[in-house]
Amino acid sequence: MKRTNKRKWIQPARILVQLIFFGICLLGIVSSKQVSDWLLPTTLLVGVLFCGWICPLGTLQDWAYKLGRKLKLPLFRMPYKVQRYLQLSRYILYFLLTLGVTFTVLQGTKNLSALMKGKEIVLASLIVLIIFVLVGIFFNRPFCNYICTGGARRGLLSVIRIIGIRRDTSRCINCKLCSKSCPMNIDVANTDFVRHPNCIGCMSCLSACPKNCISFSHSPKPNLPGKAGKP
Repeated sequence: MKRTNKRKWIQPARILVQLIFFGICLLGIVSSKQVSDWLLPTTLLVGVLFCGWICPLGTLQDWAYKLGRKLKLPLFRMPYKVQRYLQLSRYILYFLLTLGVTFTVLQGTKNLSALMKGKEIVLASLIVLIIFVLVGIFFNRPFCNYICTGGARRGLLSVIRIIGIRRDTSRCINCKLCSKSCPMNIDVANTDFVRHPNCIGCMSCLSACPKNCISFSHSPKPNLPGKAGKP
């Protein structure tokens, strides 16, 4: 009997949450930084859900990506061998930030409400924001993958998460749809429990799996066979 994906509702729910928080941040009711700080402790338990479900810049990139697919434009994906090293860029930027090296223009792109009110270097930050959104039409979440220092900070905390993306290897048919759907280019298909610091908890892999063998649950017991998530 053919299995149907029971988790297709997750992505519509995520879009709804993104829309709500995008509006809240745009109106200046609360800033994305405040929400990010409030949710930071939860990263140790469930990983980086803020980036996948709330971040306004992440939302804009998701919409751009969906537009590109609707228009059937070319999609570019970084080969895993290149991604493995290139993804370190955001951690290098984060390390420099901790040393006092500032990236005002890049940081300004993440505060959407401040951009609208002219509280940042508006023109430069807006241009950078537009560039990344346009690139996002052809390449999934470019800013999140290689530039975002906030995502790097949360990602480093998330590697000890208790609950996350878990793959049931006994039911997996190795179709690799989970890996292909991942906006952060993580090789989910070759991972039992994702501890990758770039995972944004978007659960696209759950929605893509035709056999429902991927779930959002606790990490496997140490005595279970399998590989840990690879950075």
